[in-house]
Amino acid sequence: MLSSNARSEIQALMARYPRPRSALLPALYVAQREHGWLPPDVQAEIAEMFGLEPMEVHAVAGFYNMLYKEPHGQYHLELCTNVSCMLRGANETAEALKAKLHIDFGETTPDGNFTLDHMECLGSCGTAPVVFVRKSHSDWGRYYEGVTPDKVDAMLEDLLSGDDLPMSRWPEDVPYHHDYFKGDDTLPATNYILRRIDKPQSHTIESYLADGGYETAKKVLQMDPQAVVNEVKTAGLRGRGGAGFPAGIKWGFLPQDVFPRYLVVNADESEPGTFKDRLILEFDPHSLVEGIICASWAIQAHYAFVYIRGEYMHPRKRLLDAIAEAKEKGLLGKGIFGTDFDLEIIVHPGAGAYICGEETALLSSLEGFRGHPRLKPPFPAVEGLYAKPTIVNNVETITQVRHIMQHGADWYRQWGTERSPGIQLLSLSGQVKRPGVYEVPYGITLRQLIYDLAGGTVDDRPIKSIVPGGLSMPQLTADQLDTPMDFESLQAAGSMLGSGGVIVICEGENIIPIARRTSAFYREESCGKCSPCREGGTWIETILERIEAGQGTLEDLQEIEHIAKYIEQQSFCPFGAASVWGVQSMLRHFRPEFEEYILNTNPDLKKPDIPARPIYRQYHGKPLENKLD
Repeated sequence: MLSSNARSEIQALMARYPRPRSALLPALYVAQREHGWLPPDVQAEIAEMFGLEPMEVHAVAGFYNMLYKEPHGQYHLELCTNVSCMLRGANETAEALKAKLHIDFGETTPDGNFTLDHMECLGSCGTAPVVFVRKSHSDWGRYYEGVTPDKVDAMLEDLLSGDDLPMSRWPEDVPYHHDYFKGDDTLPATNYILRRIDKPQSHTIESYLADGGYETAKKVLQMDPQAVVNEVKTAGLRGRGGAGFPAGIKWGFLPQDVFPRYLVVNADESEPGTFKDRLILEFDPHSLVEGIICASWAIQAHYAFVYIRGEYMHPRKRLLDAIAEAKEKGLLGKGIFGTDFDLEIIVHPGAGAYICGEETALLSSLEGFRGHPRLKPPFPAVEGLYAKPTIVNNVETITQVRHIMQHGADWYRQWGTERSPGIQLLSLSGQVKRPGVYEVPYGITLRQLIYDLAGGTVDDRPIKSIVPGGLSMPQLTADQLDTPMDFESLQAAGSMLGSGGVIVICEGENIIPIARRTSAFYREESCGKCSPCREGGTWIETILERIEAGQGTLEDLQEIEHIAKYIEQQSFCPFGAASVWGVQSMLRHFRPEFEEYILNTNPDLKKPDIPARPIYRQYHGKPLENKLD
């Protein structure tokens, strides 16, 4: 049962939200910290506190993979095996971990010290391979980055040292690689969003105030709110979460004289290949807080929520500390900056569900339900959180609002194109010499990004393909390196800018494991709401597993295309369609490679004993035997 301290903590969480049920996910974290997992009787007790049926709580707990339905070891090691990490040796690290611990994925060492699992993208693609470690009965969690096989022993010794380990990154708390466009004869440099990242104690309010922090917010609070909306609209700021919809136009969709209104910042950065927002959250959180103040004033919202992915424990702590610092100085809370404007910022942790990056699924999760997407219309600007007008914007989008309001729309539009103006953060990972986050103008080419800024490819290998905007985006080939990185140019080239996550794949890599791992991610992360995505993704992965195992046929390629077409056309939300774009593009660009592999590994084209069917999987993702329905 829950202790009195845990019950008091949960009751305080319930009182913080406009509607108590929003505290359900944080409450489950409290219970898990106390018990190490979520026993059914504890779930029932939480249901009683919230006035819910036990099955409602059980349904929420079962949806998120960071909530434990069974006990784990003292340290839960989760190794990212997604494409960016796979390209940098994650599979070799996995074998080294298994050999050292004498266990497989989904197992716990006999001494109870370690549970080992593979993991989907952790937003650390530029420092791959990466292991996320959580400690039982604790809120502690830490990223171990660059964990090549030779560093496995040091990581495990660090964990068992008995020292009070910090939350910050291993081996030290410094920003991962980042750079910016240095300027040329036609454009000035772009060092604004990342300008403060390398300064000592850049995350603290003292450092931020010394650089003129919060002066822009003070100025904005003296402006007419509509003037702020108009300035952002004139700047042409486009959303950085994937869709690229103009922020100022979205703000203008709010119905007049309908209150309360809410601002929701999407920090659920879960698209594989994307890790730009994490850099802001960890090393310049006050720039986000100031952007939130500016945006909240513009839309006249008195509550702002930051929905941050559960794995981002260190960034969440940094953001919470920044909010506390700002509140202590009267920059948040009641009557901020000495005005009559009140603003509260609530940081809400997710719990491991990729679908919550979709804005309506995020709102469902924020309200205390499973993260299922909603039918649009109505759009969130009209009927969003708690059925009230709500603006949902990405971390980078809101951070850029602060710079636009400081320097003006004309300043912003000096970069980029007419329809894609300004500057952007691109996450670069995969087989490049200097993976990291790059602050560049819209319109810079892939060639400039990869060769001029990132120093080219590992071992100077030729490029095979490029993911230009996160793993879900269709791949481009080496002959498209001169494609400008803006929304319209990438669409004309057959792909999309998406979340700005660029993954470079070099010649010599077998495309089939990459296709299979891509499909595995979207199968794993399907919310299960609709049949095409839920069932079709599993079928595609099963076929690709069989092809990779040397049991494929040429007809399998047609079957994948057939299934993918129906997933793309008939899924409930956009994430269903996006789940197959990558695999579709790999078949389109590299079909001869698929065919050659099939003919070499199954020359007789022997068909499987049973048709392609979903394979039943255990909780940890280990495949069981094929079964007919």
